[in-house]
Amino acid sequence: MKPFLSISLVLSFALVAYVTYVADQIFGIVAYTSGYLAFCLLAALAFGGVCHVCFKKYASAFALVVFGILTAHLFMPPPSERLLRSAMLKATPGTHVSEIIDIVKQQYEGSSYEMPAINVDQMGGYDRVHVSLLSQKAKNCTSVIFLVENGRISRSIYSPD
Repeated sequence: MKPFLSISLVLSFALVAYVTYVADQIFGIVAYTSGYLAFCLLAALAFGGVCHVCFKKYASAFALVVFGILTAHLFMPPPSERLLRSAMLKATPGTHVSEIIDIVKQQYEGSSYEMPAINVDQMGGYDRVHVSLLSQKAKNCTSVIFLVENGRISRSIYSPD
């Protein structure tokens, strides 16, 4: 029974690690650093607790391994989606529209990615700034739309591919 429990515990952790990796590649979730660290801590505590209940041994070591593997995403080279999400988080509501380009440039400075396409237009009665990754990779339509009122950002919308 113990081999079955250990295999299922490791496979369930592998599934969680894979899902977080894919979510970072698609949605850039690791850009929410404090929230992501809280998730890593809770996941490590949960898996460590399950390990403690099932095996009574090595629970703290397994929890540390879980935490280490999940936080490794913070140290891996960020995908372009994470950089875009970070730019969205830094351009908070109330930021002047002229600062958006500088914020996006700062996020992509030093990365291996090309600068995203930035378009300014009107849609649905709003001025908007559309930052798109379509310029980086064909068929990658991930973008951030900043809605602008009176020259300031009123809302930002992340649109994953």
